[in-house]
Amino acid sequence: MQKTELDRANKDSFCRISAVFLLGAGQTTLLVSLPAIMAQTGFDYVLLSAMVALGTGLFIFSAPLWGKCGDRYGRKSAVLVGVSAIAISFALIVLAVYGLTANIVSREVAIALLFIARTLYGLLASGLYPAVQAWVIDDHPVDRARALSGITASINAGRFTGPLIAALVIDFGSALPVACVALLATLLACLMLPGQAKRSAKVNVDCGGDFRQLLSATWPLLLLACSVTTLFGFLQYVTGPKLQQTLNDGVMTSKVLSMLMMLAALTTVVVHLSTSRWVKLLLINTLKVGSVLLLSGSLLMIAGSGLFWLATGLVISAAAVTLLTPTYTALASEHSVGLQGVLTGTLSMIHTVGYTLGALLAGLIGQMGDWHLAFFVTVIASITVLITFLWVDSPHATL
Repeated sequence: MQKTELDRANKDSFCRISAVFLLGAGQTTLLVSLPAIMAQTGFDYVLLSAMVALGTGLFIFSAPLWGKCGDRYGRKSAVLVGVSAIAISFALIVLAVYGLTANIVSREVAIALLFIARTLYGLLASGLYPAVQAWVIDDHPVDRARALSGITASINAGRFTGPLIAALVIDFGSALPVACVALLATLLACLMLPGQAKRSAKVNVDCGGDFRQLLSATWPLLLLACSVTTLFGFLQYVTGPKLQQTLNDGVMTSKVLSMLMMLAALTTVVVHLSTSRWVKLLLINTLKVGSVLLLSGSLLMIAGSGLFWLATGLVISAAAVTLLTPTYTALASEHSVGLQGVLTGTLSMIHTVGYTLGALLAGLIGQMGDWHLAFFVTVIASITVLITFLWVDSPHATL
């Protein structure tokens, strides 16, 4: 019996890690493949960007609902739906690209397939990450921060691997990298099919009441999540223009930008492996260290001159986010018992909104000059420091 339970636990752990790895790999694989798909199909960049944005935007609305479904019907069911959605949506993209190239489908049908694919992705795959987080919290009530840090590292390892997949196979077809992700997701979905989904002990019905209860108990940490993701999204999107100013070469800028993004993803994995053992014992201190690192790294990126300072600031900022994200999730989960799915779904929505808001602000503020960039970065980074030093650790805090 014990061996059976251990085998099941190991299988569940493998499925969770693989699912979020595929989610990260799928995101970057698709983004890296877009220029080649554009060249092969003749679709313009506006159309393909709108297709990608549709799927991402739907996360904002559907992630909290999937978090609730995970509480009600079980984490594994939500993860299985998410993995299946990745397989189906990426397969539809492959069908649209090769169907159009082979004159099997018309341009209009191919466009429809692309948008159907991203709609399915946005509505169904949005539940994968919050369900995995809630599943990990269920299975690791004591060591939550370390387990959640492993999930963060896994999705970033996937984001690091995505460009490598594209680099290896894209010469054989623009949509072949996407097809690889679809195949891997299909295999994982088949592996997850046997067995029963683990249900949570409590079934909640009042979604509005649940959210109000969660907001009341965890608002400083939710605000921290929003400020961290907004700032890091902002930094990622201003990196390109900063590089362009330094290199004055579009092609070289793209190459260096890809390398920097891979370096940032690799940093998250290294930080997880080197700090996960002591983070669980020092949650509040980890938040403080992470917020200070985020302030330091972001200022280096904006105020520093040259590629070295830009890369150094990005690495420090990525390390800070790696420390902050699983830690505030673990702390929030301790104050939202019975609402783990609602919590992780809400955090997923906040992360999506934060990165989107960061991208929009980068486009607006990035045109105003370095002084405005530095001012914005200082304000948002200071908010994270204030939250971690004054609110979360305060005896008068809601937590």
